[in-house]
Amino acid sequence: MSVRISVQAFGMDEEDASVMESKTFADHTDMLMIVVNEETVGKLRISREEEGQAWIYGFSILPEYQGKGIGRQVLRQVIKEQSAAGYSVHLEVETKNEHALGLYESVGFKVVHTQDYYSYPC
Repeated sequence: MSVRISVQAFGMDEEDASVMESKTFADHTDMLMIVVNEETVGKLRISREEEGQAWIYGFSILPEYQGKGIGRQVLRQVIKEQSAAGYSVHLEVETKNEHALGLYESVGFKVVHTQDYYSYPC
């Protein structure tokens, strides 16, 4: 299911998504699946750093479930839980994804650093 979400939400090909999902993350990282009405509709990773930071990575909601408030609700819950545990909350997002940027800003995130990504053409 996690591979399917990466393919549909991030536009990855299935092979790249499989490789990414097969990686083992550090003990301080959790992969959470987002379930609505007993159906998995999204995912995210939370990595807690020793410096007191919690980072959200790979946050995605399947396209057919976007725009229904699910992502906003999940983010608010994650922020609440991590803040209560004493972490400042940060996230990584593709800067060209205006829809995602709008969502993150709507729950209070502010841009502190931007970086472009490059790929080598095959």
